[in-house]
Amino acid sequence: MPEAELQIAQAAFQSGDLAKAGHLYQQALRNNPRDMQALYGLGLVCIEAQQFSHAEYVFHEFVRLQPQHADAHCIRGVALARLGRRQEALACLERALSLRPDSVEAISNYGTVLFELGEHQRALAELDRALAIDPRHAFSWHNRGNALIAMKRPEEALESYSRALEIDPAFQLAAEAREETLFKLGRLNRSPPGFTRKLFDEFSVHYDQTMRSTLTYRGPEILHQLAERVIGARENRQMRILDLGCGTGFLAEAFSDFAGGGPIDGIDISPRMIEAARARGRYRSIILGDVESELSADGPQYDLMLAGDSIIYFGDLSVFFSGVSRRLVPGGWFLFTTEAASDGEGWELPATNRFRHSESYLRNEASRSALEFVEIENCTIRYEYSVPVAGFAVALRKGIQPSP
Repeated sequence: MPEAELQIAQAAFQSGDLAKAGHLYQQALRNNPRDMQALYGLGLVCIEAQQFSHAEYVFHEFVRLQPQHADAHCIRGVALARLGRRQEALACLERALSLRPDSVEAISNYGTVLFELGEHQRALAELDRALAIDPRHAFSWHNRGNALIAMKRPEEALESYSRALEIDPAFQLAAEAREETLFKLGRLNRSPPGFTRKLFDEFSVHYDQTMRSTLTYRGPEILHQLAERVIGARENRQMRILDLGCGTGFLAEAFSDFAGGGPIDGIDISPRMIEAARARGRYRSIILGDVESELSADGPQYDLMLAGDSIIYFGDLSVFFSGVSRRLVPGGWFLFTTEAASDGEGWELPATNRFRHSESYLRNEASRSALEFVEIENCTIRYEYSVPVAGFAVALRKGIQPSP
């Protein structure tokens, strides 16, 4: 590959223009199938584009032609691991290490594949070996944390995630892993956004079936009955509605009569849950985002805001309630369900990783956010292992501001 073309392709790759870089490398390979610079560059493009099957093929060809190239064996091993072919990946990484025993990338990826195979102690040893060579290898610190979590050593895992973030503050996976660990240790006052998004993306496929059939979830019906009591015919049934943590759209269906043909909007953190909600055809628009962040931002006001089974992912409700208050019209309503705390005056986080709130806490936070406490009802939100989950259905109302 001529030097000028190589530099253009490398510049395109480094700037993130993978299509241009890939085109240039493929063009070079059409002119010369044994152009090793172009072949290697194309393999890197495929890895960066997460085209792991193509990347594995390209690097397989590369090492066939240059069997002593340690980095190519290593990268092929990474591609195989991402394809789930972990034993083959180990063989490639072992070959890389036989050629270059001190390769931090090969050692670290070898430890990572061992972790994925469930060999946590061996994985930890390899990752420690990589860090002994390069203490600033953020990827190894992150995966060391993962291995320690699997070994039920969360405090040490926190240290590893923190080291990864000290080296690379933009390392999103390490940041989310650290937050999730803090959350499970009971040190956060809300569920981390990354943890919640991943949870519901995975749950989305069987969410409706599990909630309705397995857990006998009745949140929408409970809230609708509450709305009939506290709002009833006193309001014009053409309410602008915002569904907080809308999930797959249960509440939009239940409250279509209160919307009266008017707009129902939603917010949810899970892209896959939003896909399912949109398929129901009940929403005008759904925002992909964190409920607290979205409520704190400027936006339209609503007559009725609903939260069915989303409050339970927040312990401290001060930001949540404050955001609700600023986005409700004067006289607007906020109806929600939450799990009931066993005792005390605040909130608690049991082993379920879902927050529970006491009645006194809900009343105090509502008052602080200028929300009138209209009604609270003891209810069973769902069943788990045939055991009823105790909860509250709550109706709050924003005060009607006097005319100046």
